[in-house]
Amino acid sequence: MSQAKLDQKAVKSKSEKIILEAGGSISDSLPDLDYSSIRPREAIVSRALILNALLQIAFNNPTEFVETWLEDKELLEQLTAWERSVLARNNHELSEEEINRLFSYMESLWALLWVGSMVDDLCFEFPVGESCASLCPNLKVHEDGSKLWNKMKLRDFDEVYAMLDLYYRLHWSARDAESNDYDSAVDADIVIERRRALEWALSGCGWDEVELRL
Repeated sequence: MSQAKLDQKAVKSKSEKIILEAGGSISDSLPDLDYSSIRPREAIVSRALILNALLQIAFNNPTEFVETWLEDKELLEQLTAWERSVLARNNHELSEEEINRLFSYMESLWALLWVGSMVDDLCFEFPVGESCASLCPNLKVHEDGSKLWNKMKLRDFDEVYAMLDLYYRLHWSARDAESNDYDSAVDADIVIERRRALEWALSGCGWDEVELRL
């Protein structure tokens, strides 16, 4: 679906209205996002499965176990260099920063589940829903990826673009609150990782190449 069909002014106005109603701040100088298509379903399902699997390491599942699951699902080749480095080590060798980075995959996963119509809303005011674990394969009981392969149905480009526009502007709002030291209803940690997933879904770059410019 072509971006040219979008009313970008209307998308921007709607995003700004939502942010202002939540007590956030806006910037009229942010440029419009330049995307025109969404990734193939196969790529998005595969990335969601990877995020879910690697997230399990943050919950103390052995890296070797997670690597075996990903290898069995033929997903190892789609990992980033950093993700491969995680699997090359034992859990106790991972730093606290790396564990926290893996925990952040939960927000990105939630966003991709929304892109795949498995989540009804992606409200920035709420954390990941309790249903996240049940929607995804349970590695401990050796579930495969069929839950996502069978159920993920990609939303239209326009809908994903509009959600990304909101999170793009929310990211600016969160950074503005941090820079100017005032309270905000916008949680930067939630917004940034969800934006990362939405940007990736509409871009052609690698997962570790997503640029969250403002």
